[in-house]
Formats: sequence, C-alpha cells, structure tokens
Amino acid sequence: MRRLLTIALLPVIAACGTGAVHPLNFVRPDVRLHHLELQNVGLSGGTLGLVLAFDNPNSVSLQGTRLAAGIDIEGQHFGDVSLSDGFSLAARDTTLLTVPLNFRWEGMAVAARSVLESGAVNYSIKGRFAIITPMCSEVDIPFSGEGNVPLLRP
Repeated sequence: MRRLLTIALLPVIAACGTGAVHPLNFVRPDVRLHHLELQNVGLSGGTLGLVLAFDNPNSVSLQGTRLAAGIDIEGQHFGDVSLSDGFSLAARDTTLLTVPLNFRWEGMAVAARSVLESGAVNYSIKGRFAIITPMCSEVDIPFSGEGNVPLLRP
C-alpha cells in the first residue's frame, strides 16, 4: 500500500518540484516600476512599455501566470495593463518584464505632454500578479508604488 501511494505521488512531485523552499520560508516577490519605454507614437496615441522589476528573494525560480495594473502619470490615470502570458522570475534575482500600454491622446494632455517632454515622470501604480509557488499553489500578490521613473526613447 505504501509503495502504491509513493508511485501515485510521483507525478505530483515531478509537476510541483521537490519543494526546495519550505512553505514557512517562502517570501513573496516584490514588484516595482523600473522605467517607462516610449515604443511608438502616432496621431491618435501610442504605446508605452511599462518595465516592471520583480525581485525574487527565494532560492527557486517562480512562474508567473497573470498580471493586471493601472498607472497614473502626473496625477492623471494614464491606462491599464493586463498580461495573461506566463513569465518566469529568476531565483534570487531581479527580473525585468515589459508590459505594453496602448494610450490615446484624447483626454490626456497633461500626462502625455509630461511623458514626451521630460526625461522622467511622476507615477503611481497599483495592481496584482499571480505566481505558482514551490508548493504548487497559486498566490495572488497585490503591489503598489509611486515615485519618479526615467522615460527611455527609441
């Protein structure tokens, strides 16, 4: 019976990993806005890349499953982003992830002008991302932040 149980659990162990991080030692990754990238600009709007920095202090890589966030620039809501593609967070490292934000000029004069004219912008961001933990459970992690980040141009 014990041998049968061991054989039955092998696929679960293989799928979830060996649990190199004990559940009590698991630390939730931190996320912050690293910088903005102006990807393209047109007459009606453009695309801004939000480059997010995920700090994973754990000794194992983690798999992200989704992300959603809203960003305000110069005190005005600039847009929302959503990512449903999987992403990987390297163990004991910072991983940069670029999420595209399509925007329209209409109704965003102050924020859009600040984005285009300066080398940096004041922002606030709030969102959530989900990861699969080493214990094979999905954890939803909220994040928020504010500050001043550089705007990189092509």
